[in-house]
Amino acid sequence: MGAAVLSDAYRSVDFDHLPRLRNEVMRPTPIADPIVTPRVATTPILIISAATLIRDCLARCLAEAELNCSTSGYASVDEWRPADLAAPVTILLCATGDGATERVICDDIARLQAKAPDSQIIVLSDVEDPVLVRRSLEHGAQGFVGMTFNLDMAAAAIRLVQAGEKFVPVSSLLAAQAAPMPAADKGPLGQALTQRQIDVIDRLRRGESNKIIAFKLEMSESTVKIHIRNIMRKIKARNRTEVAILTKDLFN
Repeated sequence: MGAAVLSDAYRSVDFDHLPRLRNEVMRPTPIADPIVTPRVATTPILIISAATLIRDCLARCLAEAELNCSTSGYASVDEWRPADLAAPVTILLCATGDGATERVICDDIARLQAKAPDSQIIVLSDVEDPVLVRRSLEHGAQGFVGMTFNLDMAAAAIRLVQAGEKFVPVSSLLAAQAAPMPAADKGPLGQALTQRQIDVIDRLRRGESNKIIAFKLEMSESTVKIHIRNIMRKIKARNRTEVAILTKDLFN
C-alpha cells in the first residue's frame, strides 16, 4: 500500500503549540456569585373555616401563589387566641351558603375586630350576593372574594387588601347596578331578608314549584327549601300562601 499523504490543511498545523492551546481551552472561567434578592415577608394570613379541607387547601394554594407569608388555620373565631393583639394579620373568613355568610358578616367580623383591631378581614364565600357584599364592607371587612375566583385572582385581592385598599368582585357591582331596588330600600321587611331570599319569594309568588325555582335560580332543591323555611320564620308565615301575601309590598 502507498504511504499516507497528509493534506495541506494538516501540514499547516503547528503541533508544538497544541498542548498550550489545549490548556488554555480547558482553563475554567471564573463564575460570579449569584445575586440574591431578599424577599420581604408580608402580613401573616389567618384562615378561619369550619371545614378542615377548605383550611388545608387554602393554605397550600396560598403557598403556591408565592405570597411569602405564614398561614395558620382555625375552625372558628373562638378557637383563635392571638398572642399579640397589636400585630397586623390578614384574616380570611370563610363561609358557604347564605345563612353561614350572613352569620360571619353580622357576627364574626365584629368579634375579630374586637380581638385584633388592626386586622384586615376578607370574607370568602360561595354566595356573591351584592347585598351581602355591600353589607360585609359596612360591617368592617376590607374585601369580599367569591369562590368562583381562580387562585391568581384571589391572591391579587389579598395583596390589594394588604396594601391598604378594599376589594369587591366586579360582578357584584354590576349586579347591584342592574338591580331595580336593593333589599335595604324596601322597608323593614326588605332589610330582614337577603336578596337571594327575595329572589326565591319572587318565584314563589309566581306559583313555581321548588324544583322550578331551583332550576331558574341555579341552586339545589334542598337549598330552596331552606330559603323558604328561613323566610317563613323571619316573616312569621305558616305556609307559602301567607308568604306571598305578607311580601306583596316588596314587589309593588
